[in-house]
Amino acid sequence: MLGYWFMKALSWILCHSPKFLVKLIADGIGFLAWQVTPAWRKRMAIVNIKECLGVETPRAEIIAHASVKRFGRMLTEVLRFPVLDKTFLQEHIEVEGREFLEAAYQQKKGVILCTGHFGNWELLGMSVALMGYPLLSIARKQNNSAMDNFINEYRSLGGQQIVYNRGESSMLTISRVLRDKKMLGVLYDQDTADDSMELEFFGKKTKVPLGAAFFSRLHGAPIVPFFLHNNGEDKFVLRIYPPLYAEKTKDRATDLQKPMKELMLILEHEIIKNPSMWFWLHDRWKDGKRRFRDTESEG
Repeated sequence: MLGYWFMKALSWILCHSPKFLVKLIADGIGFLAWQVTPAWRKRMAIVNIKECLGVETPRAEIIAHASVKRFGRMLTEVLRFPVLDKTFLQEHIEVEGREFLEAAYQQKKGVILCTGHFGNWELLGMSVALMGYPLLSIARKQNNSAMDNFINEYRSLGGQQIVYNRGESSMLTISRVLRDKKMLGVLYDQDTADDSMELEFFGKKTKVPLGAAFFSRLHGAPIVPFFLHNNGEDKFVLRIYPPLYAEKTKDRATDLQKPMKELMLILEHEIIKNPSMWFWLHDRWKDGKRRFRDTESEG
């Protein structure tokens, strides 16, 4: 519980501090994040950036460093959730494509909101909840129960609900949300132990979770891709894409593949436009340990 109360104390400080101090703390956390990142993960991120984006090493190093450093800002933004309200949304977040979200919601089949580990995905969920939409987001349970309680408590401050991505009861809860014509938040850019399919991502094969397409096919719910961009200090752009759908034919594999392939292409597009916003430290292609950590041990 010590970690829980430490985070609560830091949250209180950030909620009552001037902007310059919040930025200073964010920069400090970002600096420390880079320092404690294992060397093999740094090399993996840099090489993956070079391979995916076709940039030279110096540029890849800048992107990798910025990708890690931004977690300082992301953390301070989350810790300031207690003081976020609709006024913050109106003054700091520009929404592009809200008509797509509203049109999908008006179909009354539920909406599956899909994003990646891009920008501040926690603030993205908070923003949708503050917009007045009933949102339940799928999350992975943290190993540390105190920290799990903390992050879920803060996620719920704007009205967002959370369900874990494991267990039969979670599946039933997710289906109930869509039957009740509510919104479901999904992170779709990391592989899970659940049903997945091998697709190309930046020209390399990787496993992609099929949850979004599965529930769209099951319930007829539209899939709406959305992403949150940092646009300067305390300014954000929430970009919403036109909806996708999973058809329901006799060819289940193709039905699931089509929308997931489109989602991966949209994510590629977002990353190319704002490469430092994505979580490059994740071993997305499941070859990082073999290519970088194991060779480090051998050396």
